[in-house]
Amino acid sequence: MPTPTLLALLPCGLRNPFKSALYSKFTEYVNDIGESEKLIIDGNLNYEKTFYDSIEQMDNLNELPDILITSDINSFYHKGFLSKYLNTSYFESFQINLNSSYKQVGYNHPEGLFVMLPSNVLVIVGDTEKIEKTQTPAKWKDLLHKQWRGRIALRGDKDFFCNAVFFPIVKNYGMESLIQLAQNTGVGLHPSQMAKMMNSNNTGDISLYVMPYTFYKNIKDKERFKLIWPEEGAIVSPVQMLVKKGTYDNNKEIVDYIMSDEMINLMLSVGFPINNQADSMKLNWLGWDYIYSQDICQDKIDMQKLFFDWYNKNKQEI
Repeated sequence: MPTPTLLALLPCGLRNPFKSALYSKFTEYVNDIGESEKLIIDGNLNYEKTFYDSIEQMDNLNELPDILITSDINSFYHKGFLSKYLNTSYFESFQINLNSSYKQVGYNHPEGLFVMLPSNVLVIVGDTEKIEKTQTPAKWKDLLHKQWRGRIALRGDKDFFCNAVFFPIVKNYGMESLIQLAQNTGVGLHPSQMAKMMNSNNTGDISLYVMPYTFYKNIKDKERFKLIWPEEGAIVSPVQMLVKKGTYDNNKEIVDYIMSDEMINLMLSVGFPINNQADSMKLNWLGWDYIYSQDICQDKIDMQKLFFDWYNKNKQEI
């Protein structure tokens, strides 16, 4: 299969609206059955163990599409890619004028090489039937309290948990904080599974859920399952675009549309982050100084190992 013009690996809540908008706008790239070999739009998690792993061994950029949109703190944040490729010799530079919440946390890449799009934001959802008002967490740090042992649901499965949550916890409270978070985590689930649990009232011992705001919007009983926007801000799980050097002129209409107010407003409207309220809702972004000062790849390995050592130990004890 030839290299597509655009490859977008997006969070689940954004994939379908983004695909529909792009395919409707650029019908010349779409075949009779509604698919496209030029504009590939898929879920980010589907490529966690394939595409992203291949970036570690990449010797040049020839196999990358002209336009690449990815999600989360992925392999493009690792030192190998940042130091070798993320410069004006390889990528175009753009800046998008996002709302004030993003500006306050310095979300845009300093040189515009990562074109930072509205992000996925992670919040806490509390089951009011299992939480006394005096216990309701107000901060991310509150998830580390012993009262939540085995009572938190995080995005994860048998061999992977969400790095987007781990990074700000470690940045602000140290690597050892993952021990308490692991002990407090009762289950790892996809956010759609969390929503299904809440909507079917099959919640077991879980009292708190860490999930994207886009999935909270699908919860039916919002009186019982309350949105908690932590004081430090909703965690930013970024969505970023790379445009290879010298390809903009050939793809100007596509790139300009992705950065247009129409597309930005679409992303905001589906919860990246909340439309109309975004300016007043604080965000929790790692920051570029932190990203460039860390070995993100090794940090991921260390965080996952430490978390699973204690998560599995906690499971055995329970």
